[in-house]
Amino acid sequence: MSSQPPRESTAADEDEDGILSGQDDRLAVVVRDSTNWLSMLKNLQETDVIILLTPVVVPISQDPTDLSDPFEPLGRSLAKRHPRVRHVPYTQRNGITSTHLGFIKRGQVIILCFDLRPGQQIQLEFADIAFAVSDNKPCIIVICCSPLESHHTIPFPTLIQTKGYSPPALEATAALLFGEQTTVTPTLRSIAPGPVRKAGESQPKLWPVEQWNEARDMASVLSLWSQSISNRFTIDYQTLSALLRRPGYAKHYVVRDPRDGEILGFCATYLSYVDQEGEKLIASLALLLVRAQNRNQGIGLSLHSHAIDQLKRTRGVVRLQLGSTFPRILYGPPFDMHLDEEWFHKRGWQLNNDLPGQGQTTYDLVLDFADWHQIHDAPSSSNMKFRLCAQEEMVRVLALVEDLSSKQGKMGWFDQYSSLMNGPNVKDVVLALDKDEIIATALTYTPSCGSQIASNLPWASRLGHDVGGVTCICILLGLLNACVANLTSQGMRKMFLDGISKGLHAFRDLGFKEWARYKDVWKDT
Repeated sequence: MSSQPPRESTAADEDEDGILSGQDDRLAVVVRDSTNWLSMLKNLQETDVIILLTPVVVPISQDPTDLSDPFEPLGRSLAKRHPRVRHVPYTQRNGITSTHLGFIKRGQVIILCFDLRPGQQIQLEFADIAFAVSDNKPCIIVICCSPLESHHTIPFPTLIQTKGYSPPALEATAALLFGEQTTVTPTLRSIAPGPVRKAGESQPKLWPVEQWNEARDMASVLSLWSQSISNRFTIDYQTLSALLRRPGYAKHYVVRDPRDGEILGFCATYLSYVDQEGEKLIASLALLLVRAQNRNQGIGLSLHSHAIDQLKRTRGVVRLQLGSTFPRILYGPPFDMHLDEEWFHKRGWQLNNDLPGQGQTTYDLVLDFADWHQIHDAPSSSNMKFRLCAQEEMVRVLALVEDLSSKQGKMGWFDQYSSLMNGPNVKDVVLALDKDEIIATALTYTPSCGSQIASNLPWASRLGHDVGGVTCICILLGLLNACVANLTSQGMRKMFLDGISKGLHAFRDLGFKEWARYKDVWKDT
């Protein structure tokens, strides 16, 4: 296959008449071809393979018995012009999988199509992956949409826009691809052009991802943590290794330097049960760290894509979290951590809205008991009582927590309470009762209590040996009073309260102070 030097677009290439609008008769236009890749299609050898990747979409045929792929006309039109075309559909849910990667590596030209509906985001991660494994082979993006909305940024060098995916529009696209129509419009008013990737630039690539080896990798991961995370979250070797070592519930991955095996990037993932039947799971992408000098090389993309693919394959996963529930390494992206939010946004994470799962600010708080402003609940009932839990009450506690997890999205709570069942730490559960009905609960822990809760929440003990903690709490002032009293009786002088997203001013009035803040980021599968 011959190649030509890339042609940079110039002002002379501008042609605003090339915009595809509702009144435009043209079915397809070339938005830009800054690399001159389209000319290469006319010079393919007979043995070269074109890989056509198209989304699974809603049929447009009015015939209910027609179950054919709406993109088949594009595959047939390309096959009329070149003998070797491999048409491989992909789904929006699973994206570009290992099967597609195998085809991309064998092809000489990759054509990646998107069906973009009004209000949708272009899933640029799919294109990132295609570019990463294409090894600088022509990778042409086709957007089936008219008109494109102004907020879309498509930073790829060769781009075609079509009016949907009707057979005539797809035939026109094939003609454009092989130079049978010559309208080239490098800039459209309706597209935010963004930084175009040029041929010859260092392109991100996909790196081999492998499971980490604790004995071999722990010291390097701790070093990477120290370089990437603020001093607020200083942690020692033993504590971090204990957090990462969760057989059956955790899988962690690394990318190594192929020359010497040094770790360039690390990703930690966990699974936690949501319900009593063990049928629903929350999957956590707890850490994604890349050495500063090795960023923008595709390492983070490789780790993210591999980890998310593995988590989605797990039966019963109902939610993906950026951060972790339990063990609570980081609730979500910390505010004082440098984060490329646009990079995560392209991969489907919402971080900029003050809504649950979309970037809502969530706090860890610390209370010095000397500052505790004890306030009693307005007595809705004279029968309200607060006391420690007994073993025979745990069945009722688990039923209440499961109900809260379902109705209020308290993901990960059930797993923490159930870990205390039939053990000596049931007394760490504090109950609020109205008459004999359990209406609210809280989990307390101290650095030396020996429960799984303390090992899942490391930051209280990192603050001092006299700092206890409260977690998974249904907020009632009387229940907070009972938790303070329980921890005080065990010699604690301070209390760590995690994961608070509402009522910050009220907590400050009670004497709490902010210790850390995060973005609450997750998405249901």
